Amino acid sequence: MAPTPNQEDSLCYDLPKLFTRDGAVALPVAWNLKNLSTSYSEAQHLGGELRAEASGEKIVVSGELCLTWSGPCRRCLETTNGDNDLIISEIYERDSTEGETFELPMDQLLDLRPMLQEQILLALPLTPLCSDDCQGPIPEEYPARPESQQEGNYNIDPPIDPRWEALGSLTFEEEEEN
Repeated sequence: MAPTPNQEDSLCYDLPKLFTRDGAVALPVAWNLKNLSTSYSEAQHLGGELRAEASGEKIVVSGELCLTWSGPCRRCLETTNGDNDLIISEIYERDSTEGETFELPMDQLLDLRPMLQEQILLALPLTPLCSDDCQGPIPEEYPARPESQQEGNYNIDPPIDPRWEALGSLTFEEEEEN
C-alpha cells in the first residue's frame, strides 16, 4: 500500500510511511488560495499533481501544477485573469543548503505549503496585462505605443525637452599632455 496524504490536510504527508516503503506517492493538489498576493496580482487556485519520492535520506518532489490568478490590467485597470504553469522540482533533505534545497522536517509530517507558496509568489505576474493589444482607458491621450513606433519606425529618438536642449551642444575635448 502506498503512503497516503494526511486526512486533515492534503498538503501534509506522512514521512515515515514514505521512507519505510522507499517508494513514491502521487500527491493531488487542489488548493483554493486566500491572502496570497503580490502588489498587483492575487493567486486564486492551484491544481495538478505532484510526485514525492524517497531517495536515500532525501525526498524529491516534482510535477506540474496550474496556477490561476487575477489582478488589474496595467493599462486599462480592468480586472484580468490568467493561468500560469508551474513546474516543480524540489529536494527536501536534512542540513539543507539555503536557496537550493528545503529542510526535511524533524516531525512526522512533510508540509508542502511553504514551498508551494514560494513557487506561487515567483509565478504571479508583476504587472498583469489583459491582452497585448490593450489600448488602456483613454487610448487617444495615452497610447500604448507612440505613433512613431506604430508605423514600425523604432529608431526615431523622442523629442528633447527644451530645458535640456542646451546640453546637446556641449563638447568635451581631452587635452593632450606633453
